[in-house]
Amino acid sequence: MKCFAWSQFLYASETWTHNKNTEKRIEAMEMWIYRRMQRTSWKEKVTNKKVLESVGLQRPELLLTIQRRKMKYNGHLRRHDSIQKRILEGKIDGRRDRGRRRQTWLGNIQETSQMKMCEVCETALDRRRWRTVTAHVGDGMAPS
Repeated sequence: MKCFAWSQFLYASETWTHNKNTEKRIEAMEMWIYRRMQRTSWKEKVTNKKVLESVGLQRPELLLTIQRRKMKYNGHLRRHDSIQKRILEGKIDGRRDRGRRRQTWLGNIQETSQMKMCEVCETALDRRRWRTVTAHVGDGMAPS
């Protein structure tokens, strides 16, 4: 599954901007794959927890993989002067459209790291510290 399905699904996933709805869809897709591997029908009313136990996991890991990839990519962008960094930090003149602001890629990074944006930028410049922050994504541990 990781060889065929995940490699296709995760292609360029570090550049995605996701919200709660997207996260639910990603987890649903992962659970669907696990159920197909186990040949478990949705009619059998097997809980996600039992499906994960039968696969040997405690929780779905696809979303965590995406979040870790995004964090690593953000550290890479922060340490190198490139056109991607300029685009990421750029501002657009003019007025924005009405309504709620859209979720941004940097907002995802800030939410995942549980740090303020200035702390994220400063920490990402130090590769060792950034690797420890990235390694603890999804652990529930507060970054230091």
